[in-house]
Amino acid sequence: DGSKYYLDYDRPESIGKVRSFLGNLECVIRAYAWIRSMGAEGIKTAAQISVLNNNYMDQLLLNIKGVTRPYAEGKRRLEQARYSLGQVKEDTGVGTAEIRNRFSDFGIQGYWMSHHPWIVPEPFTPEPCETYSKEDLDYWAAALAQCVKEAYEDPEFVMNAPHAMANTKILDDSLVEDPERWACTYRAYKKKKSK
Repeated sequence: DGSKYYLDYDRPESIGKVRSFLGNLECVIRAYAWIRSMGAEGIKTAAQISVLNNNYMDQLLLNIKGVTRPYAEGKRRLEQARYSLGQVKEDTGVGTAEIRNRFSDFGIQGYWMSHHPWIVPEPFTPEPCETYSKEDLDYWAAALAQCVKEAYEDPEFVMNAPHAMANTKILDDSLVEDPERWACTYRAYKKKKSK
């Protein structure tokens, strides 16, 4: 009416109420700021570098014994690909989780494995985005090659990793697997705690 604000729900042509949650607001604002600061040309360049980095890393990783890419021959992923350490696990008993723990000894953040359930045996998903240099990609691939080499030569060493970091591996992952023991939000935590 022009004098005050109120909600008018009498709109027959409307789709109805729309839930207000649009995700993590901080992430949305950062993404928007990144898009605005990069501009159309910058985003195109970032995408091209990401594809180039992925193709370069793909060639490095497929030269490592036991690393496979479970896609049909000739099929490629543009910006990220999921690889398998299934052959390494079969040959040595060392899986992707143990190699991921060993990675921290090289000063590298553990890689993302995969969504659950795994459809690729012993998966790992490197993310060679536009911010990585050739030297970064070479170091990452060399670290993986060293971890795999150690898995074949001394599996116990890799299984007991990390050796040079303050963090330790999680021995009991049942907390992660049991939905009754974790909560994604504080509200869910309070609700579970009150039971």
